[in-house]
Amino acid sequence: MVEKAFCMMDKDNSGKITLKDISYIYDVTLNPEFLEHRKTKDEIVTDFLSNFEGARGDRDGVITKQEFFDYYTDLSNCTPSDEYFVRMMESTW
Repeated sequence: MVEKAFCMMDKDNSGKITLKDISYIYDVTLNPEFLEHRKTKDEIVTDFLSNFEGARGDRDGVITKQEFFDYYTDLSNCTPSDEYFVRMMESTW
């Protein structure tokens, strides 16, 4: 499931998720910070991407496959079951 989600977001098949990759699928038009002109689309998408770098990421704004897998490894440890994790991934991506 995590591999599938990563591949879906890695639009150019570079093995990394970048601002360019995600800006095509992440709609910020209803984000309050965007609506109130406090942040640009790129700033909001960059903030979103930084979540996936996690504690072990290098904070460069580019999500490697390893960073993405580490994020979901940490998250899966907090889920009650594998079935729950799969449902969560399916509903998110």
